[in-house]
Amino acid sequence: MALLKKQVMSSLFAIAGGPPFMAALVALGHADMMAVAIWAPLSLAVSGFVYLGLHFGWSLRWKDPTLTLVQIVYSGTSVVACYAMAGPMSALALPMFSLAMIYAIFAVSARQVRWIATYLLALLGLTMAVMSQWQPTRYPAAEQLVTLFQMCIVLPVFSALAGRLSTLRQRSAQQKDALREALERNVELAEHDALTGLFNRRRATELLEMFAKQAGRGNSFALAIVDIDHFKRVNDAHGHAGGDLVLQAFANEAIAALRDGDILARWGGEEFLLLLPACDLDSALRVAQRLRELTVKMAVPLPQGGSMSFTVSIGVAALREGESASQALERSDAALYRAKAEGRNRVEVG
Repeated sequence: MALLKKQVMSSLFAIAGGPPFMAALVALGHADMMAVAIWAPLSLAVSGFVYLGLHFGWSLRWKDPTLTLVQIVYSGTSVVACYAMAGPMSALALPMFSLAMIYAIFAVSARQVRWIATYLLALLGLTMAVMSQWQPTRYPAAEQLVTLFQMCIVLPVFSALAGRLSTLRQRSAQQKDALREALERNVELAEHDALTGLFNRRRATELLEMFAKQAGRGNSFALAIVDIDHFKRVNDAHGHAGGDLVLQAFANEAIAALRDGDILARWGGEEFLLLLPACDLDSALRVAQRLRELTVKMAVPLPQGGSMSFTVSIGVAALREGESASQALERSDAALYRAKAEGRNRVEVG
């Protein structure tokens, strides 16, 4: 927002130089007071309108909150109007083209600058033709042709520079987007398991500590370690590709079945860590049993045809008062081993 306001303020500053110039022309007898009285307030009103829109926020809904292209075209048209009113001093109005075009170079695309330059040259040429016919003594035709020729050199140069800067801006924007995507990807890889898309062990450990601290301030917290039963048999029977399918299928189905706020992470191999914030032991047991029952009903399609089923064993623990996250995790792990020792496909409490 601040940058947009600075952009409009620079435009207002540039436009504000026009009225004193025209007032001087009126004082010297080269311009009509009525024309200046109409043109000057209108010029200031255009940028003032945009600035107020930014200040109060309603112009942010526009595709271009600062009406950049409109302001540039209007500024260029105003320069031509100054030229038509300035008489013998008309040449002094032409440097104002530079302000409009320099502003355009840094604000719009190269294609738009070319269209602006073409429009301004056509408008200036038409104005020169009209004024040389209407007031030949103030606007001699030969001088108008020389001036137009000069502008036909200057404005295309600005267009060429705009093309170069536009290319550099686009390249810089693309590089910035690529860098941002790379950083986001690195963050994702640092926190997520590549196979399942779940949080990895490092991120899960951070969340475990965070939830444990929150529970220490009076919030309940439970956790569970989930282990896929006989996972080695799955790999032996269907290869590692089949094992990967089981891990992915379980992750997808489990995530869809959990409550909002529950977190499932890949803990390692065929183990998953389930974090249940704001959850007491009874609620955690219901979540774990629902997850176990869901798994029993799953059938993972195989690439060569058919499907395979599997079960899970789960160890659940709720954080006790004064207990650390690692201690609760140890109890959950011990409960998991009991579930496996007592036949698997069951939930045990630590």
